[in-house]
Amino acid sequence: MISKYSVKKPYTVVVAVILTILLGVISFLGMKTDLLPSLDLPFVVVITPYPGASPEKVEQLVTRPLEAALGTSSGLSSMNSTSNENSSMIFLEFVQGTNMDSVMIELSGSLDQVKARLEEGIGTPILMRISPDMLPIVVASVDVEGMSLDELSAFTEEEIMPSFERLDGVAAVTGSGLVASQLEVSLLPEKIAVLNERVENHLLAELAKNETELKNAMASLETGQKTLAEESQNQKEQVAKASVELSSAMANLNALLAEEAKLTAEKAALEATRDQLRSVLDMNTIFTALFPEGTENLTLEDLQLILSSMESGAPEAMEGMTEEMISGLSEQVQEAVKTLVAVELELSSLNVRQMTLSAMKPQLQKGLNQSKAAAEQLEAGKITMAVELAKAEVQMATGKTELEKGLAAFEDAKKQALESADLTGILTEEMVKNILMAQNFSMPAGYIEEGDGQILVKVGDAFEKPVDIRDLVVFSMEPIGDIRLSDVAEVEKRDNSDEIYTKINGNNGVLLTFQKQSTSSTAEVSDLIHSEIGKLEGQHENLSITPMMDQGEYIDMTTSSVMENLLFGGILAILVLILFLRDLKPTFVIALSIPISLTFAVVLMYFSNVTLNVISLSGLALGVGMLVDNSIVVIENIYRLRKEGMPAKEAAITGANEVAGAIFASTLTTVSVFLPIVFTEGISRQLFTDMGLTIGYSLIASLIVALTLVPSMGATMLKTTSEKEHKWFDKTVKRYERLLETALKYKMIVVLFAVGLLSLSIYLTTTMGTAFIPEVDSPQMSASYEAPEGLETAEVNALNDDIVERILSIDAVETVGVMRGGGSGFMGFGGGGGGNNGDASTFYILLKEDRSLTNKEVEQLIYENTKDLGGDMSVSANNMDISAFGGSGIQVKVEGFDPDEMAVLAKDVAQVLSETEGTEDVTTGLEDAGEEIRITVDKVKAIREGLTVAQVFAEVSKALSQEMTATQLTEMGASYPVVLLKPIQEGLNRNTVGDLSMVVQQRDGSEKTVILKDIATVEVTESVQSISRENQSRYMTVSASIKDGYNIGLVGREVEEKFASFEVPEGYKITFEGENETINDTLGDLVLMIALAVVFIYLIMVAQFQNLLSPFIVLFTLPLAFTGGLLLLYVAGMELSIIAMLGFLVLAGVVVNNGIVFVDYVNQLRERGVEKHEAILKTGATRIRPIIMTALTTILALTTLALGYGSGAEMMQPMAVVTVGGLTYATLLTLFVVPVLYDLFVREKKKNSMENEASEEVPS
Repeated sequence: MISKYSVKKPYTVVVAVILTILLGVISFLGMKTDLLPSLDLPFVVVITPYPGASPEKVEQLVTRPLEAALGTSSGLSSMNSTSNENSSMIFLEFVQGTNMDSVMIELSGSLDQVKARLEEGIGTPILMRISPDMLPIVVASVDVEGMSLDELSAFTEEEIMPSFERLDGVAAVTGSGLVASQLEVSLLPEKIAVLNERVENHLLAELAKNETELKNAMASLETGQKTLAEESQNQKEQVAKASVELSSAMANLNALLAEEAKLTAEKAALEATRDQLRSVLDMNTIFTALFPEGTENLTLEDLQLILSSMESGAPEAMEGMTEEMISGLSEQVQEAVKTLVAVELELSSLNVRQMTLSAMKPQLQKGLNQSKAAAEQLEAGKITMAVELAKAEVQMATGKTELEKGLAAFEDAKKQALESADLTGILTEEMVKNILMAQNFSMPAGYIEEGDGQILVKVGDAFEKPVDIRDLVVFSMEPIGDIRLSDVAEVEKRDNSDEIYTKINGNNGVLLTFQKQSTSSTAEVSDLIHSEIGKLEGQHENLSITPMMDQGEYIDMTTSSVMENLLFGGILAILVLILFLRDLKPTFVIALSIPISLTFAVVLMYFSNVTLNVISLSGLALGVGMLVDNSIVVIENIYRLRKEGMPAKEAAITGANEVAGAIFASTLTTVSVFLPIVFTEGISRQLFTDMGLTIGYSLIASLIVALTLVPSMGATMLKTTSEKEHKWFDKTVKRYERLLETALKYKMIVVLFAVGLLSLSIYLTTTMGTAFIPEVDSPQMSASYEAPEGLETAEVNALNDDIVERILSIDAVETVGVMRGGGSGFMGFGGGGGGNNGDASTFYILLKEDRSLTNKEVEQLIYENTKDLGGDMSVSANNMDISAFGGSGIQVKVEGFDPDEMAVLAKDVAQVLSETEGTEDVTTGLEDAGEEIRITVDKVKAIREGLTVAQVFAEVSKALSQEMTATQLTEMGASYPVVLLKPIQEGLNRNTVGDLSMVVQQRDGSEKTVILKDIATVEVTESVQSISRENQSRYMTVSASIKDGYNIGLVGREVEEKFASFEVPEGYKITFEGENETINDTLGDLVLMIALAVVFIYLIMVAQFQNLLSPFIVLFTLPLAFTGGLLLLYVAGMELSIIAMLGFLVLAGVVVNNGIVFVDYVNQLRERGVEKHEAILKTGATRIRPIIMTALTTILALTTLALGYGSGAEMMQPMAVVTVGGLTYATLLTLFVVPVLYDLFVREKKKNSMENEASEEVPS
C-alpha cells in the first residue's frame, strides 16, 4: 500500500526526503559528542571525618549509626562501608531507574537527623553522588621558558587559569605543582622573654614599694608594742611600791596592836601575880603576928585551927596545904616579896609602854588609812590601765597578725603576680589563633531604613595584607602599653616551592586539570580548551601548554575512526552493488538510501537524547551494511521483474509488495534483539541502549526508505533496462546448484559437519580468556611510582628525574609529565592511580603519533627500564580504559561473625590464591596492620583529677600537632591561610608519651599537674587499617592481581574450580568479586539478552510464516553464526569481551534475515505448485545473489573496523570480528544447511492436499 502510494506520489517522497535531510543536519549539529553514553550511575558515597579515631572507634561511633539511618532509603540495593583511621566511607548502590535526585534529598534528611546524635569531634557527613563528570576531561602541562617556579605559578594563576575558567562548559580548573603561599606565625620564646623581663621589672618595683610600706607599718607597730610594754611595767612598779608601803604600815600597825594586846595580857598576868603575892604577903603578916617565934614548930592542925577562927575565906585558902608547905611558907613569902617587887617594876614598865603605844596608835591608824586610800587609788588605776593596756595589746596583736598575714599574702601575691605576668603562659598558639579569628572579621549586621531605601550596616574589617597581622595588638598592659603580634612572634610569608615537584620533560612545570559541566559535551569543551591554548600561546612568548590527557582528543580520535569506517563501509557496500548489479541506476538508488536512512536515524537519535559516542556510532557503522539490505532485496526484485518484461511502475509496486513481508520480518527480528535490554541492569543496560536504539532507528529508516523511496525511484529510473551478462556469477550459480544438489543427497553429513564445527567452537571458547572492555591504543598513557620507604624528598625527586629520562629514552614517547604527591587526584578512567603519600608520583606519558610500538609494548619497556630502581611502579597502557569501572583482578569476599575466625579463613583463601598460576600480589588486608600507640583513659582516675576522656584527647592532640590554621588572608584577590606553627616537643616518642603533663584547674582555683600515665595506660598495639562492612555485616576481602600474559577470565575460572572443593566453616561464606565477577555478571546479562532475543525472533517468524516449523529451520542459522563468530574471534587471538558478546547479539538479529528470505521464497514457490526439491534448488539459484549481496555489504562495511583500522578502533573491533566471522560462515552455510533442514523437516506436498498444506506453511 505504502509502495503504491510512493510510486503514484513521487513529489511527496521528495519533500519527505528533503525534510529528513534538513532535520538531520540540524539534529547532527545540535548533538553532543562524548566518549561513552551518558552513564547515570546509581551510586552515592557518604564520607564522614573523625580526626584521631581508630578504625574500630570509627566503625562503632560513626559507621554503624549512619548505616542504620541510611539503610532504610528508598530503592537501596546494597550498602558497603569502610571504616578507616580518621574517617568513615559508606558506598550506597541503588536499584537502576531510581530517581537519584529524590534519593539525594532523602539521604540528606536522614543525615540531618543522625548528625545531632553523633559524638562531639565527629565531622559533618559529606554526601556525594558518583558521576563520570567528576573525572577530568583534560590534563595539560604549562611551561614557560626562562621562568622560575614561583614566577610560573603566579603567571599560571593570574593569567592562564582565569582564561580557561571563563570558557563555556568548563566547571573547574585545578592546578597541580603551583607554589602555594601561607602566612606563618611562630611565637618566639626570646621575644616573649624580653617582654617578660620588662613586665617583671615593673612588677617587682611596684611590689617592692608595697613591701616597704608593709614593713614600715610593722616597725611602727612593734615600736608601739614596746612603749606600751614599758608603760605597763612602770605602772606595775608603782602599784607594787604602794602595796609594799601599805603592807609595811599595816604590819607596823598590826605589830603595835599585837604588842599592845600582849602588854595588856602581860599586865593582867602581872597584876594577878601581884595580887596573889600581896595576899601571900598579907598572910605572912598575920602569921608573924600570931607566931612571932616562927612557924617551924607549928603543926598543921594548929594552923588549921587558927585559920578557922579567922575571918571568912582563910580556911578555904588553906585547903590542900601540906605540912611541908606550911613549913616552907616563910621561904615562899620571901621569894614572893622579891617577885612582887619585880612584878611591880614590870607593871610600871608595861604601863609606860602601854601609854606609848596608846599615843602611837592614832598616828599609825591615820597612816594606815592614808595607805589604804592610796592603795585603793592605785588599784583602781591599775584596773583601768590594765583594761586599756589589754585593749592596746589586743589591737597591736591584731595589727601585728594582720601585718604578718599581709606580709605572707604579699609574698604569695608577689609569687602569683610574677607567675601571672609570665607571658609564656598567656601567649599560646591557641590564644593567638582565637584572636586572629576574632579580629579577621567582616560581616553585614543588617540594614537601616532611610527614606525609600536601605543602607547596609557592616561590622568589622578583614585583614588585607600581612602587615595588618604583624601590627595586630594581641593585648595591652599598663606598664608596657600595647603588645603587638610582631613583638612576640615572627610573621613571615612562605611558600612550598621546596616541597612540590612537577616537571615536564625534566623542566619545571604546572599541570592543569579541567572538569566539565555535566550538561556540556566533552568534545566541545575540549575543542574550546584547545582553541584557548592556541590563543594563549600566541599572546605569550615562550609559553607551551601541552595536553597530557585529553578525553576530547580521544573521543575525536575514536569517533573519527568509526566515522571513517562507516564511510569506507558505505563505499565498499556500493562497490558490492556495482559488482553484482553492473548497473549504475539501481546502484544509485540503493546508495542514496544509505545517507537518507542515516539522516533519518540521526533525527530520531536527537529527539531521544542519544549522544554521538563510540557505542552509538558503532551502531551506525554496523547499520550501514544492513541499511542497504532491505533496499537490495526490493531493488533486486524490481530489477528481476523488469527483466521479465513487467512495466516499470507495476514492477516497482509488485516487486516491493512481494518482499515487504520478508523485509519487515527481517527488520523486526534485528530490531527485536535489543528489546531484552530492558531486562538487564547496571552498566550493561546503559552501554547497550544507545547501540540498540541507533541500529533500530537506522533499520526502521532503511525499511521505510526501501518501501517508499526505492519503489518511487525504481519506477522512474528503471523504465529502460538492458540485459547485462554476469558470466562469472552465472558460473558461480551453476556451481552452487551442483553443490546444493549434492548437499541435499547427503543431508546428515552436512548437518553433522555443522554440529561438529559448533562443538569445536564451544570447546575453543573454554580456552579463550575474557575481558570487560578491550584495551585501546591511544597516544596517552599514565603511570604511578611509589618510592622505597625511608628516602628523603631530594632522593625521591632524583629518582623521578631518572625515571623521566628512562621513559623519554623509549622511541615512541614524546612527552613525560610528572608530579609528586597525588596532584589532581584523577588520572582519567584507568589512570595509574598514584599513591596517597608524599612519596607517590604520577607520570603522564604522551606518545608520538607515528609510533611503531603499541601501548602494551611501551608499557613493558617502562617496566623493564625501571625494574632496578626499587619501589612500586604501576603503568596503565591507556588513560581511557573504562574497565576500571568493573574493579580490578580477583577478589574473594569472606563473610562471618567472628573477626578472628574470618582472619584465619582469609589467610586460607589467600593461600589458595597464591598457589594459583597467574596470580600475584595476593593480599588479605591483614598485612596492612600497623602499630599504634593506644592510650586507654581510666575514666574514674581521670574524673578524680578533674579530667574527661575528651579533655585528655585534646591535650594529647595539642601536644602532637605542629601547626594550626587560624584564618585566611586575602591579598590582591589571592587567598592563603594564616598558620600558627608550634615547636616540636622534644623527646616525644612511644616511650615518653605517657609522661605528657596536663595542667588541671582545681575547684579552689589552684592548678594541679597531672601526668598522663597516672590516669591512663599507654601501650603499643597492632591495628587494622580499615574495617569493611556490607549490608551492616563485617567482611574481609582477599584480592589478587593478574600477572602479565595471563587472562583474568581463565585465571578466575581456575580459582573458582579450586574453591568448589574448599571447605567453609558453618556460618561463614565466601563470594567472588572484582573484575572477573563483573565480567561474568555482564556476560550473563548478555547471554540472557541473546536467549530472549532468540525467543523474540522465533515468535516474529511464527507470525510471519504462520507455522512453527519454518521458523525453527531459519533459527538453526543462529548456531551457525555463533560458530563463525567464535572461530574468527579465536583465530584473531581476541578475548571474549562484552563488546564481542554485543557482536553475537547483533548476529542473532542479522543472520536470520537471509534464512527468512530463503524460506519465504521456497514457500512462495511451493504455494505456486512447485515441487519441494525443485523449489529449494530454484530458490537457491534465485536468492543467492541478494543473499550474498546483503551479506557482503554488511561484512565489507565492518571489514575496516574488524581489521582495527584507525586509532581507537580496538574498542569496537571484537564486535566487528564476531559479526564478520559469524555472518560470513552463516551466509555460506545458510545456502546449504537451511535447504537441507527444509528438505529434512518439511514434508513433500501431495497434489490432492496441496491447498491444505499450503495453508499450513504459506503465509496468507
